Amino acid sequence: MADRLVIRQATLEDYQGVMDIGKVYHGRDYLPAMYGTYLKKFNCYVGEIDGEIVAFHGDRLVDGGATIATAAARVKESYQGHGILGAMLKYVYDSYKHVTSVKYETMTTNNVNIGVNGERIKRKFTQILERVYVEIIGEVGDFKPDAIEYDQLKVQELSSENLKDIFESKDMCSKLFPGERIVPNWYPYRLLPENIPLMMDGLKFWGTKCSDQSKYTTLTVTDHFNLGKRLMFKLCVYGNESTDIKHHVVKHIHNLNILVKNGTYKSIMIHVSHQLDVQDTGTFLSVFEKCGLNICDHWPINRMILFGRNMQVC
Repeated sequence: MADRLVIRQATLEDYQGVMDIGKVYHGRDYLPAMYGTYLKKFNCYVGEIDGEIVAFHGDRLVDGGATIATAAARVKESYQGHGILGAMLKYVYDSYKHVTSVKYETMTTNNVNIGVNGERIKRKFTQILERVYVEIIGEVGDFKPDAIEYDQLKVQELSSENLKDIFESKDMCSKLFPGERIVPNWYPYRLLPENIPLMMDGLKFWGTKCSDQSKYTTLTVTDHFNLGKRLMFKLCVYGNESTDIKHHVVKHIHNLNILVKNGTYKSIMIHVSHQLDVQDTGTFLSVFEKCGLNICDHWPINRMILFGRNMQVC
């Protein structure tokens, strides 16, 4: 079947065909809202068989051109298991064949996919890091952000220069970034200044400092988009001090309230990711519950896993 696959660059006109590949993530799919952005930021391709779009793939170079980072990959269910994804990946690799800077490939996935495809993935890739993933949901009518107070000066938005200072500090990086990577919104980057413009294009970074103001102890990254009448808010936490993380959560709850007031949303969904070594998670997760939101225990995805490989020896 893969020998009938025609691969080409994706266009805006392919939107519906790409969406028709299938519903994924049970109503949490980012691609309907982000498709146009993906076409601008990533190298996006569709795979067609007899004029039908059956696959989509998006990637781009990061780490100063050293790493191919996959941003999206999906195949229509009826075509899975027939070498379609493999053909798409070969096309991507061939497109970088003459780019001498390319050394690595990275991909992020979740615990559910690892349960199904983990053996195959681990034959090719090495695990770099793992993060906890928590889903929080609620109705706008139940959202009561005024129930919590916060120090407006405690958490500050970071500039590109702030990020550069953090990346250049071995002490801060060793505490904030296990695996020597930052993975905002599932996109992995090495701690390099070349990546800062890519990361800050659409994402916001926030930080809190220690008592003597000499270094950052916690960093968070936020993003949001619309899922119909639902507001999706992404919160990535770096650092393991639960009290400090609580200050960030409170800050973002109030930022979330601004978005809610300016929109016509009926519900809220928040995806929080944090390091494995955070101890008292209840200290900051309870803040969401205090303002009328609920931790979703039945959503099976609770881990984000980053894999990588050295392409020069594969």
